Amino acid sequence: MAVLNEDSNLLKADITIKDWTQRLQAEFPTVNITYHNERGLLVEALAQEAKKDNYAAIVMGTTGATGAKNIFWGSNTAIITAKSPIPVIAVPNKPVHTAINRVGLLTNLKQEELITLQEFLHCIKGDIDLTLIHAHKEQESVNSLEEKLALWLTNIEPFNAVRNVNILTAPIVREDKNLDDIPEVISKIIADNAIDLILITKSRKTFFERLFTTSVSKAMTLDLQKPAFFGKTI
Repeated sequence: MAVLNEDSNLLKADITIKDWTQRLQAEFPTVNITYHNERGLLVEALAQEAKKDNYAAIVMGTTGATGAKNIFWGSNTAIITAKSPIPVIAVPNKPVHTAINRVGLLTNLKQEELITLQEFLHCIKGDIDLTLIHAHKEQESVNSLEEKLALWLTNIEPFNAVRNVNILTAPIVREDKNLDDIPEVISKIIADNAIDLILITKSRKTFFERLFTTSVSKAMTLDLQKPAFFGKTI
């Protein structure tokens, strides 16, 4: 969807998006691709369009016009992801494999995360291998953590589309109180374990906000280079 700010751009935008649609349709003949142009701000127009019944999710890039390097950065993507009434899939601006087999669910053992998983499975309508990713406090007992994770794992059993489940955990070592440790730890887990796509629940305010804001002490330059599925606004 293209959103226009000037009348003089209308014809050019129509021609551009029509040409782009034709090229995409030729490349992906099994996908039904439609388009339309609309005046207004992207954030407002897209939010209204998303309320219609026919959309399963919004797909957006992870860097804006400024080319910022922050994880899932880009002002439009950040705002739309935070406010969207339907799920948002953030895709890195580089070629990615289309096969989604191993999916990582960022979890703090909350029920809302199960809703995110359910939304994702509804969108893809296929089977997956699921990895639960949990960052914990360094001083937390390993035995206590394992017990909590094992108990919470029973919540995954009703999801028939989940073939296998494994758990990845890592401690948050807070050497500097000003560092954004949680995103850094999770970034390393994902990079080291060949996760194809990440599921993020927006009700995890602390983690979600860190993805889209810079630290006071340093800019976040994490580079996951993995698609991410954000559950709809709760």
